[in-house]
Amino acid sequence: MKRGSTLNIWAQIMTLPFVFIMIFLLIGRLSSYDATYINLNKAALEETVMKYVIQCYASEGSYPPDLDYLSKHYGLILNHENYIYDYEIFASNIMPSITILEKLTHEVDR
Repeated sequence: MKRGSTLNIWAQIMTLPFVFIMIFLLIGRLSSYDATYINLNKAALEETVMKYVIQCYASEGSYPPDLDYLSKHYGLILNHENYIYDYEIFASNIMPSITILEKLTHEVDR
């Protein structure tokens, strides 16, 4: 065996831990990116719903009784497949509380 080929094998062996560490860090970054994307998407959705609520108040002088009212009269499109919407109104002249939660999706093992 030549000395150069022995060094080449050792170099390959020494790079394996480095490659595994880089893959581990990349996977961690991707999952962090996914969580950040979900939070940004949810925040944008909450902002959009709030804009419709405020538009209704500005037009009619009262907040909508529910989100279905905004869908019917203002064209708000709600994604009930991926989100749960909690709309609590105390009085027609007090800003309602709006909470949007992402539904958990579980893959079924077969």
